[in-house]
Amino acid sequence: MNGGGMPARTDAELLSALRASLRAGRVELRLDARRLDSQDSPVSVQAESTRWLYALVVASGAAWSWGGHAAGLAAGAASVACWYLWVRPDVARRISRRVEDVALDDAATWRRLWRHGGVALRIAGAVACVAPDGNWMQFVRDLDMAAGEGRE
Repeated sequence: MNGGGMPARTDAELLSALRASLRAGRVELRLDARRLDSQDSPVSVQAESTRWLYALVVASGAAWSWGGHAAGLAAGAASVACWYLWVRPDVARRISRRVEDVALDDAATWRRLWRHGGVALRIAGAVACVAPDGNWMQFVRDLDMAAGEGRE
């Protein structure tokens, strides 16, 4: 119980309130895809980017072998362009989808993600709570109190 005499909500209940606030548009979730694509991130699948890296390197090597230096350099330049214009944005979309579909539905995964960092919660465009140092649970409590939904 807290000072108000009402029982404190669990992390799963707070996560559910955060999900509702995100869906209602009261809170904005910002993700740092570069940080979330690291090997120890709970929402990263390393094969999503490495398979493309290997394919692009093999394609560039094959172009170099069969077409000579000019073809190899052109394929390498095209591979770099493909990496930054298609692969990285695709990986970022997949990470974002995993955060929304998995992390926001499971309190344990959300806690691991928050400790990892690369997540920020914002109200009206201003940074309000940034992982891993910010307290997302207090952020949701404060948001609920401001909206008049204080249950704690």
